[in-house]
Amino acid sequence: MATETYDVIVIGSGVTGGSIAYHVARQGRRVLVIDRSAPGVEPSASWASAGGVRRQGRDKAEAPLAVEAIERWRTLEEELGADLHYRRDGNLKVAESDDEAETITEFVRHQQAMGFDEVRLIDRNEAYEIVPGLNDRVTAGSYAASDGHANPPATARAFAAAAERNGATYRNGIEVTGLVADGSRITGVRTSEGTFSGDAVVLAAGAWSDDIASTVGLRLPIRTGVYQMLLSTSAPSGLLKPVIGGVGRRLSLKQLPTGQFFLGGGWPGDCAEDRRSFMMRDESESGNWREAVELLPAVGEQRVERKWCGLEAESIDGVPFIGAMPGYEGLTIAVGFSGHGFAISPAVGRAVADQLAGKDTPELDGLRPDRILSLSDAAIDEFVNEQVSALPAPG
Repeated sequence: MATETYDVIVIGSGVTGGSIAYHVARQGRRVLVIDRSAPGVEPSASWASAGGVRRQGRDKAEAPLAVEAIERWRTLEEELGADLHYRRDGNLKVAESDDEAETITEFVRHQQAMGFDEVRLIDRNEAYEIVPGLNDRVTAGSYAASDGHANPPATARAFAAAAERNGATYRNGIEVTGLVADGSRITGVRTSEGTFSGDAVVLAAGAWSDDIASTVGLRLPIRTGVYQMLLSTSAPSGLLKPVIGGVGRRLSLKQLPTGQFFLGGGWPGDCAEDRRSFMMRDESESGNWREAVELLPAVGEQRVERKWCGLEAESIDGVPFIGAMPGYEGLTIAVGFSGHGFAISPAVGRAVADQLAGKDTPELDGLRPDRILSLSDAAIDEFVNEQVSALPAPG
């Protein structure tokens, strides 16, 4: 089969790959997106994410992207011409003891030091005003009124549609079998339907990025995390407006416009050997449900209606690798988002597109992939093989 040539090839059609493709296409460059699946489908992270759009809890290296992204979300539905189910209803993390109140006070100081001025410390009375149904143990809280949530699969598909309207080509349903190298330069992608050449290749294939990178001898320090999500039966609407969690809880809890409660929080499932499917854990389901009911007792009046897991790439330091990969000219990676890539995807796409166009992108300095070079194989082995009992809370 004859080789097709593009300016940029993006491997992965999830929300990150789609955002990158959209922003590259808007710059007028010829971009190809390749994925064995359609955007936002099982078991990808973009299908399973809790959908939080928040600034709280970010690493300092992500802060510039988070600030930009939260502002972009205000008008993203209009920009992409799609309903993303975006709700700007706030994000509240509560303390339930005096010790936890001290923890959350320090947490707020840290968030404000990173430039998240809207994150503020609230007392128990204000917490109950924001969410009247909280349990009676709440002592304080961290609150960001402009945070919210959206629908990840809808967002992934909206980025794809907008990218195509701007000239991007999507080839879904074909398998990437490897990267093509000419010496130290990456020149294209091998697939089940032939070879595609590109001036630049962007690897944004989520949990499966490590296998693709290994075809040119690049070992990525990521592992496959398996995140569980629960969806309840419908409760009366308006019981819960913000996304809520607790200092001492593995919980991300929101109420959808349908009235259903949506539960996440880092409760793990198990990955199939081929990393294309998952198994739920009974103890994760019961633990996640218990945490929600204890924090917001109204949840206990419902039952679990649906449950699922998604596969997420966890980085060795909990921070994504974004940018040009040293030693592999022509290759850019955007991997290892560790359960919190959805919210910053609009800014990630813009920044990667700008970097590919030769523009300065200081907002990516703390996320550069060159930190991979300092890691030993032994350190990566230890991380990848570590038994995962609970993962950082997604969304």
